[in-house]
Amino acid sequence: MHEFTVEIVSDNAARVTGTGDELVATAGKTIQDSIYEYSQQRAADAGAPVEVAVHRAGRRTQVTVSPDGTASRSAPTGPIPTTADQGEDPSNPDAVAAEPVSITLDPLGHIGRTGHTGHTGHPAPDGAGQESAPYPAPAARCQKVSVLAAPGIVPGATEPARTGMRGRLNAVLGLGLSPKPSSAEMRLRAAAATITGPIPDFSTITVANIKGGVGNTPIAVGLAQTLATHRGGATVVCADLAESGGSLADRVCVPPAEGQNIFGLLAAAQADPGHLRRSVLGRHLTRQPSGEDIIAGHKDLTAAQHAGLGGDDAAALATILARHREILVADTGNNPLAGSWQWAVSQADALVVPVPLRRDAATAAHRMLLDLAAAHPGRPDRTVVIITDGPGDTPMVESDAVDAFIALGVQVLRMPYEPLFAGGERILPSHLRHTTTDSLTVIAATIVDLITKPE
Repeated sequence: MHEFTVEIVSDNAARVTGTGDELVATAGKTIQDSIYEYSQQRAADAGAPVEVAVHRAGRRTQVTVSPDGTASRSAPTGPIPTTADQGEDPSNPDAVAAEPVSITLDPLGHIGRTGHTGHTGHPAPDGAGQESAPYPAPAARCQKVSVLAAPGIVPGATEPARTGMRGRLNAVLGLGLSPKPSSAEMRLRAAAATITGPIPDFSTITVANIKGGVGNTPIAVGLAQTLATHRGGATVVCADLAESGGSLADRVCVPPAEGQNIFGLLAAAQADPGHLRRSVLGRHLTRQPSGEDIIAGHKDLTAAQHAGLGGDDAAALATILARHREILVADTGNNPLAGSWQWAVSQADALVVPVPLRRDAATAAHRMLLDLAAAHPGRPDRTVVIITDGPGDTPMVESDAVDAFIALGVQVLRMPYEPLFAGGERILPSHLRHTTTDSLTVIAATIVDLITKPE
C-alpha cells in the first residue's frame, strides 16, 4: 500500500514529507479539505488505496483513502514511530521538551460612563459636567480578553459538515471537512439563517384552502413549530380562526384546557380594556414543546354569544397578540364567506395554500387564488403553494396544477408525504420524518422572505 506523511504546519498550510508538496487551504475550505482532496488524487493516480499519516502538534492520525474518495481511520501498516521519531534527539538523553509559548497581552483600560474602553477616568457623578480624577494605573497582569471568554466566530468561517458523506467522515475521523456549497446541508443552514433574521414588528401568516381536508391544520402546526424552534419561545402564536372552531386543538402536542380559547381571551381583554397584562394573556394560550403558543376556536354553537368567529373578533385577537408576539399563524376554515376567513386572507403578510395532488383540491385552490387576485391585486406576490403527497394522490395532476399556479405568479414548493400529517394524530416534532422537518424549514424561510419583501 502506498504510504505518505502530511504535517499540518498552520491552520491554512500543510507539507507532504518527502515530496516537497505544499498544501494550502483555499477560500471556503479548511486545510483538512485540501489534505483529503490531495490524498484522493494520490489514490486515483496509484489505482489503489493510500495510507496517510497526518501529524499536527504532536498528534498523529492514520487514514486510508480509496480512489473513489472513501476514507476510514486505520492502524498504520508500517512500524509505529517511537518517541525519538516524534522529535526527541536520541543522542541527547538529557534534552527536555520545549517550554510552552507564553503570550503577553496589553492591559485593559477602565470603562467610563460612555462605555468606551481605553478611558482611565471615573464616571462623572449625576449632574456633573466633567470626569473626576483618573483611577490609578491598572496592574500589568490585567488582560485585554478574559481567559474565560468563549472563542469568537471568525467571519466567513464555515462549521464542519454534520450530514452526508463529509459529515460521516468528520464524525468518524475527527476531521473538519466543510459541506459543499451546493449541498442540502448548506441550503438548510441558509434557510435557518433566513428564519432567524429580522421581520416586521408583527406579521400574519395565513394558511388557507377552501377545499376541506387538504391539510391546512397540519401545515399550520408544522410551520408554527418550525418558526418557534428557530426564532425562540414566546414569539409565535398559532390560532384557530375557523368560523365554528376547527381541529387545531386536536392536532397539537399539548391540548388547551377548558376555557383556553379565542372568546375567553377576548372577554378578558374587554374586562381590562387599557392593556391586557402578559400574565392574563398566558392563561388563555397553551404553550407547546417547541415554544410556540396555540389558541383554540370555540365549538359551543348552542350559546348565542358564540354564534361564530367574525372578522372583528379576528382583528381584536391580532391587536392583542401584536403587543406580545412576533408572528400569528392563522389556521382557517373552508368558508370563504366567514368574516374571520376574509380577515385572515386580506391581512396576511404571507398566504400559504396547501394543495394535495388531487384535481378537486387543486381546482378549488386555483379558483380561490383567482378570486383573491381580483380583490387584492398584490396577493399572488405574497403567496406560496405547497404541493403535498398523500393517500389517493394522482401524480398526473401535478404538472397541470404547477403550471396553472405559476401562471398566477405564485411560488410553488413541494413537500414529501408525512404519515403523521395524514393519520390525524397529534403532531410531535420529534416524531416527524427528517424530510418533513427539512421541508418545513425551507418553506418557513420562503415565508419569511415574503414577509420581509418590500411593498
